[in-house]
Amino acid sequence: MSLAQLKGATAYLIDSQGISIEAAAEDQDEEIESLLNSFDVDNKATCGMLHISTNETNTLSSKHKRTPATVPAHHDQLPASLKTASAGVIVDTTLSDYQRYWNQFKDFCVTINKVVLADDIDDLYPNLPADFPMWIALWIMDKCDENDIWTGKAKPLNFPHATYGTAQKM
Repeated sequence: MSLAQLKGATAYLIDSQGISIEAAAEDQDEEIESLLNSFDVDNKATCGMLHISTNETNTLSSKHKRTPATVPAHHDQLPASLKTASAGVIVDTTLSDYQRYWNQFKDFCVTINKVVLADDIDDLYPNLPADFPMWIALWIMDKCDENDIWTGKAKPLNFPHATYGTAQKM
């Protein structure tokens, strides 16, 4: 194989020299988490404890999806339903990831001047500001999006950003 055939690989190697150790370590942590979670899923499947619905008849067409008018007036059971659906899915690594992401979010809120101290975020509950969802969206975009929220321009190729899988957890 000649060097001319490796031209694309050379460009990627040159680009990778600008990737920080921290970004590589974060990617590695995410891959390890994904691998560990896949082992957990495999173990549950082997033990018969994993239940995945593949019945496509349960899928609602757009004309059968719930609208605000069709949502039952008493939906107090939704938190309990979420907890039941999540039981057995969340493993220790996921819980530690959630805590890590929450701490990162709190630090981000300091960065965007929404609070003075990171722990001030915890004191906002249950009276969250109306624009709190925007803070979350900005944090996810800052961490995961290819565009820089501060400039609106594309981040440099060597600038680390998290995966879409990470964004879903966030």
